[in-house]
Amino acid sequence: MDQTIVSRPARSRAPAVEALLDEIAAFGPQDAYERMLPAGCYTSPEFFAFEQKEVFSRSWICVGRVEQVAAPGEWLSSEVAGEPVLIARGEDGELHAMSALCRHRGEIIPCPEKGARHARCPLHFWTYDPAGRLTGAPRMGDAARLKQLRDTVRLPQLRLELWHGFIFVNLDPEAAPLAPSLAKLEPLWAGYEATGLTAVPPVLSDTPLPWNWKVQVENFTDAYHPEFVHIGTHDFAPSVGLGDGVRFTEMAPGDNAIVRSVPMKQADGGMMRDGWGPDAAFPAIATLPAEQRSRITFAMLPPSMTMMFAAGTIAYTLIRPVGVEATLAGSDRVTYGGWLLPRSTIELPDFLERCAAVREGGSKIWAQDVPVNKAMQAAKHSRFMPDGIYAPSERTLQQFNVWLVEAYCRAAQASSR
Repeated sequence: MDQTIVSRPARSRAPAVEALLDEIAAFGPQDAYERMLPAGCYTSPEFFAFEQKEVFSRSWICVGRVEQVAAPGEWLSSEVAGEPVLIARGEDGELHAMSALCRHRGEIIPCPEKGARHARCPLHFWTYDPAGRLTGAPRMGDAARLKQLRDTVRLPQLRLELWHGFIFVNLDPEAAPLAPSLAKLEPLWAGYEATGLTAVPPVLSDTPLPWNWKVQVENFTDAYHPEFVHIGTHDFAPSVGLGDGVRFTEMAPGDNAIVRSVPMKQADGGMMRDGWGPDAAFPAIATLPAEQRSRITFAMLPPSMTMMFAAGTIAYTLIRPVGVEATLAGSDRVTYGGWLLPRSTIELPDFLERCAAVREGGSKIWAQDVPVNKAMQAAKHSRFMPDGIYAPSERTLQQFNVWLVEAYCRAAQASSR
């Protein structure tokens, strides 16, 4: 039986998608830096389907942390480009990523309980080991037939790469490796990992946010809006007014990290009950260089993850689009968790109270973001939607625009072969 994901011949794309791709393909080298994408890229269900099939399926998608599958018999379920997937730790200690579709009739296999030696299809109880190999198929014939099935049936295996404890999966067997595309972030890690970080993974929301996934990440990376939208919650970490203010990194070919940083008014600050401030709930990490204890670095890893490197923690958000105007997310702003912390912080007697303070501060920032995100998504439907005019402090938005244009053009070419 087939054990791999086979590429199918490309079908003709929907006219709405073709029109948008033609408009994008007509962008000149400078247009992607000066013009926003066509509004239909945020509102068209057909274009969203194209993104899922041809962009997300060829991208590295973060699905969780190694702490969630630390021991043999631990499983994690997720979704990549609309495909249900399972990640499991085998008895050999290796991590495996696989399709969650049973090879009998395609029923989706739910995530097994912690410690389960097998994943079981709920329809006919076919079972699979953590490497995806069939271990049981009730009433499928005699012993010889069962052996033949066990020898040949395996859940389709997916590319998996670990990056600083984050688990990334890619549906494309020919995708370039992940780590080189994130090289610009490597200098940030040393001071954090010297402490032995432990993750508090985020809870993924079960209520979709009512906007396109790109609005979610654009809001995160926009250095222009905090001064105006986050009055009182972000003043401590301004993009203007302190020395060189916001800093940007350049994008090189193949980069998959879009990065900016902003200064804090006082070293060792961080999130507290009222937003960013001097009395951080999570203590500053002593092994960080002074530069990192004085700035917050924001990193976007499109299309599925954003990160903040702060003095006391690395905070991250996982993003999972489920519709053109429906996005699931999990972080300390949207739900809870999404922190990498030193063991010394986790062992503080009032750790849970500190977590609550961070969650409260993040929620206040999030409450300011929600209405502007809703309005931005609504504006995409207007006949008066502008092409856009970028400010100097929106460099990361321009870089994301370029990333998207390049991804769409590559995907269009690949799906036309």
